Amino acid sequence: MKDNNKTIEEFYEPYRPLVDALLDKHALEVTVHNLSEVSGFTEAFIVAIARSDLHARTLRDTAGDMLDEMELPHRVEGEESSRWCLMDAGHLVVNILSREGQEYYRLDSLWGDAPSLKFKDTDE
Repeated sequence: MKDNNKTIEEFYEPYRPLVDALLDKHALEVTVHNLSEVSGFTEAFIVAIARSDLHARTLRDTAGDMLDEMELPHRVEGEESSRWCLMDAGHLVVNILSREGQEYYRLDSLWGDAPSLKFKDTDE
């Protein structure tokens, strides 16, 4: 599924429904990283920031529903964690983080060299 000639906007397009669903549920921020050139374990890495524990569960459920709709089998790690939940669908990894988890793990900065697009909740 790698295509090195895609712009970040073209790369993002297949993941747009998932990102839109997370933003519709008012994720504070959603970032899509293109890791196809810098990682051997996945192609797309999405980081969504939740407002609270309850909100993190809502975002996790939303992401799970969208992965099912996209027919992407996935496994979930950290389902009970209040800081970080990871949903691994192979070429796509979705991370739901609390604000505290965002500051602690700094996932976005780990992949600072990778092209990315960041979206913020417009109601914030």
